[in-house]
Amino acid sequence: MGDRALIDKYINKITCGDCYELIKELPDNSVDCVYTDIPYLYENGGLGHSEMCVRTARKKEELKDISSGIDYAILDEFKRVLKKINIFIWCSKLQLLDIMNFGGQNECNIDILVWCKTNPTPQTNNIWLPDIEYCVYMRECGVALNDGYDLKSKFYVSPANKSDKDIFEHPTIKPLQLVKRHLLHATQPNDIVLDCFMGSGTTAIACKEIGRQFIGFEISEKWCKIANDRLNNIDANGQISRFAR
Repeated sequence: MGDRALIDKYINKITCGDCYELIKELPDNSVDCVYTDIPYLYENGGLGHSEMCVRTARKKEELKDISSGIDYAILDEFKRVLKKINIFIWCSKLQLLDIMNFGGQNECNIDILVWCKTNPTPQTNNIWLPDIEYCVYMRECGVALNDGYDLKSKFYVSPANKSDKDIFEHPTIKPLQLVKRHLLHATQPNDIVLDCFMGSGTTAIACKEIGRQFIGFEISEKWCKIANDRLNNIDANGQISRFAR
């Protein structure tokens, strides 16, 4: 299968499968940006947004695959498929150093972007409030950022988006407006954005709304269905709604 056919196979689709294998099918230098919310790594016994969601045995099973970190070898695959390194990675604080080391080794400009939550979960033990989430942004020399003062802020302040979590059931969903802002700043119309951990589909929705193309991979059949339904304005309960975005 030729390079164009391989791209057409996945373009503007969310494919259910193992991203570590699926990404190998993408041609070299075929993607303009990677935007992804990877499975977070937590300290044993530590509290984070995913652990706070673990209320029942069912929830523990659902969250097992999104709180165990990633194989960092996929970063090399990101580099291979990108025309130039242009990567946003949401991660836990324990993953910051490894991801930033990758950027440093590839002589990237590196920024840490943050989502500051105004309503974090209260904590009673000896730790800080979980009121910040981190996104590492890495870009190679030659990747242009678009102008616009409203796009350039490194922080975003909002309540935790409980309404989105209720609609789409995903415990780590990011604000759609924030994802759109990031992509408007660092990509151009019709650019191809790859998300290997698509979750409930926020990256795909953002791309659809701002005129970018996307390739999405998601290993969970549940989240893959929810994400594809979301593209058709259907929420996790199967209801058609203009709010299912």
